[in-house]
Amino acid sequence: MQFFAILMTVLLSSFVAQAQYQGDDVYDPFADYSEFEENNQEEADIHFFKNGRFFNAAFMVGGRMFTGTMGDFQDASFTPGIYLAYFFNLRFALQFSYTFSEHRYSVTGPGFEPIEGNVSYSSMAFDLKYYFNTQNVTRGLADLNPYILGGFSQNYRTFAIQDQTQVAKDDAAGFDFGAGIEIPIARNEMYIGAQFVYSYVNFPTENRQLEDQNQTQTGVFLNGDAITLHAILGINF
Repeated sequence: MQFFAILMTVLLSSFVAQAQYQGDDVYDPFADYSEFEENNQEEADIHFFKNGRFFNAAFMVGGRMFTGTMGDFQDASFTPGIYLAYFFNLRFALQFSYTFSEHRYSVTGPGFEPIEGNVSYSSMAFDLKYYFNTQNVTRGLADLNPYILGGFSQNYRTFAIQDQTQVAKDDAAGFDFGAGIEIPIARNEMYIGAQFVYSYVNFPTENRQLEDQNQTQTGVFLNGDAITLHAILGINF
C-alpha cells in the first residue's frame, strides 16, 4: 500500500508540473514567435528589386525664364539639360542635374546709354525626389507617376556686353522646389515626362546698380529667380 501511495504521489506531481508548464507557456514571449511575421519591410524590398529601378538617366529640353527685373530685361530661352537619379527605394531618389541656357538682355532708358548683350546661365543641382503612392487612385492617374522635388543648386552667370571685350561673372547658391510626372514606355525600360522647377537664387550683384559704358548709373538692379520647364526622355537601369 505504501508503494502505491508513493507511485500515485509521483504521478500526480508530474501531472501538475506538466499542466503548470502548459499554462505558463501561453505567457512565454517566444512561444508564438515566427520569423515570417512583421515582414512588411521584406515585402517592400522584394517589390523594389522586382519592379523598382536603381538608376535612371534623362535628357531634358525646355526653357528658362526669370522673375523680377531679370525677367523684364532678359528674354526667356531654350534650355537643354541632363540628369542622373539614384533610387533609395520605390519612393525616394537623389537627382543630379545640369542645365544651360543663353539669354539676350537689353537695358534701355532715359539718361544713359543702352546696355545690350548676352548672358550665359548654367546650373548644377542636387535634389531629393519623392514619388507619390498611386496604388489607390485610378489607373490613368497612376500611370503618370507624379513626384515632387527639393534641394540645392549652384548657379553661374556670364555677362557679355555688346561692343566690349570684357565679361562679368558671378555665381550663387539656390534652393530648388518643383514637381513632375513620368510616364513609362517600352515595357518600363524608358519613360517620358515633364518637370517644373523654381530656383530661388540671390546673386551678390543683385544689390548693385547697373552702369553704362560711361559709368552712368541706370537705376536698374538685376534681381529675380529662375523658372525652368522641361520635357523629359529617360531610360531606366
